[in-house]
Amino acid sequence: MNPALNRRTLLLGSAAGGLAAWAGLPALSASADPLVYDSPEAFDVAQAGYLASNAQDNEAGLYAWGESYFLLSLLRMYEAYQDERYLRTFEDRARHLMKTTDHARHVKDYAGRSGKVWRTAGNYTAGHGVLPDGNGKPAIQFRWAGTRSAESTAEVSNVADGTFDLVLRNPATTAVVTLPAVSLDPASPTYVVTAVNNAYTAALRWTAVDLRATPAAVTGPAAGTVAFQSQYYVFAVHTGMIAFPLARYARMVLGSSKLRRHHGFAREVLDAATEAVAFHDGEWVSRPDGSGDYVWPKGAPIPFDGTVQPYNQSQGIGQVLVELFRVTKQPRYRTRVLQMLKAYESALRLVGDAYVWTYWPPYSELYAGYAKTAEISEYTPSYPASKQIEDLSHAAISTEFVHAAYDAGIDGGPATDIQKFTHTFTQKLVRSANEVWYRIDGTGDAVPANAVQCARWGAYAEQDLLVYQQSLRVYDAAQLVPVQGSHALGIAYLNWAKNSGWRNK
Repeated sequence: MNPALNRRTLLLGSAAGGLAAWAGLPALSASADPLVYDSPEAFDVAQAGYLASNAQDNEAGLYAWGESYFLLSLLRMYEAYQDERYLRTFEDRARHLMKTTDHARHVKDYAGRSGKVWRTAGNYTAGHGVLPDGNGKPAIQFRWAGTRSAESTAEVSNVADGTFDLVLRNPATTAVVTLPAVSLDPASPTYVVTAVNNAYTAALRWTAVDLRATPAAVTGPAAGTVAFQSQYYVFAVHTGMIAFPLARYARMVLGSSKLRRHHGFAREVLDAATEAVAFHDGEWVSRPDGSGDYVWPKGAPIPFDGTVQPYNQSQGIGQVLVELFRVTKQPRYRTRVLQMLKAYESALRLVGDAYVWTYWPPYSELYAGYAKTAEISEYTPSYPASKQIEDLSHAAISTEFVHAAYDAGIDGGPATDIQKFTHTFTQKLVRSANEVWYRIDGTGDAVPANAVQCARWGAYAEQDLLVYQQSLRVYDAAQLVPVQGSHALGIAYLNWAKNSGWRNK
C-alpha cells in the first residue's frame, strides 16, 4: 500500500479522478445515470447483460467463466435480500445446465466418455491434424497444444522420391515451422515425426505421433493442406466452477425449513453436483505427507497434460467438495479438502501480515520446469520454470475455496487463517483510493477489465469492510457496464457486503 494513503483516506476517499485513463471495459454513456453498483437495480442490469449472451454449452468455456459466476451471484443476492426471485432465476438456470451436460447432449470427450459434465474445446485444448499416406490411410497426427488450435494447418508440397516439404502454421504466432524433405519412413534421418517433435519449443507447441500399427516406408502423401480439429476435454476446474453454486444451493435450501418447497429440486441439484465431481476422481492424487491435488492425465489433449494442476484449478473443484461435505456429512469430502489445504501450505508465504503465493505449486513440474527427457507430458514435452506470483482474478478462486472451508468449520491450519488472506487484499492488492494491483504481492498494473475482478474477493468483507469499499470504488472508477457473469458476481458481492449477507449464509 502507498504509505501516503492511510486507512481513513481509503474509507472516505472519492472514486473521482483519473477515470479517462481507464480503458478496456464498456463505459456508461455521458448521458446515462451512473449505476449504484451496490444496489439491486445494478444487479438487474448485470443480470440482463449476462443473460443476453445466451450461453448454450461450455465448448468455449462460457459456463465455466460466465454461468458459474452468475449462478453464484444469484445465491449471494438471495443471502443479501432474502428475495426468492433470485432463487427462482437460479433454478431456471440450473435446469438449463443439467439439460445441457455432455450426457444430455449425447456428445463425448476425447476418451469417448459422455458424462454428466460439460466438455470444452477451442483455445483450451489441443488441435489435431491427420496426414494420410499415399494410399489415403491415416499415417501421422500433427498436434498444436495452444490457442486457436483448430485454425492450425499443415501444408504438404514438393512430394518426390518418398519425401515432402512440410509447413506448420498457427495464427496465434507469426513463427512458421518449415521442414524440408521429410519422410514417412521411421528409419529415415528425416522421419517426419522426429522432425516435428524436434521443432517443439515452449512457444511453438508442435508435436506429432505415428498412427500406424507398423510404421514403415510408404508412398508419400499427396500435396495439399491438412486441416486441424479441436479436441474435447472436461477440465476439473470447469466442473468445479459450475458445480460449486449447484452444491451451495443444495446445502442452503436443504438446510432451511423456510425453503421446504424447494427441497425436491435441491436434491436433484445435489445429485448433479455429486456426479459431476465424481467424474474427476481419477485425476486426484494423494501424497504421503497428507497433501493432495488434481493432476491432468498424461495423454489428454491439453497443454501440460501429465502435470499437477495449479492451485486455483484444484481448488475450483475443492470448493464443491466443501459444500458436499456440509450437506452430506461424508468424511471423504472433508478429507480431500484437508489434503488440498495441506498442499496449499507449501506456497503460502507471509509478507508482513499477508499471504502471498505462486500460481503453480512449488512442488509441481511447472514450477521447477522440466526437460523432454523427463517424459512428463505428451503435448507439452518440456517447459521452463514458471514461478510467477498469483494474480488477483485467479486468486479469487482460491480465496473463495478457503472462505468456504472456513465457513464449514474445516480447520486447515495456516491455510485457513482467514485474517491473513484478508490482509492480502487490504495490504497488498489495494494500490490507491480506486485502484488495485494485478498480482497479489502488490505488483503489476491491473487494467480495468481485470481490476473489477477484485470484487470477487467479497466474502472477506465479513472480516474487513475495506474489501467492499475498495471494490466499490474500483467499480465506480471503471464506470462498468456489466455484461459478464463475473461482473454480476462482483455486483452481487457489493450488495452482499452492504447488507451483511454473511448473516444469512
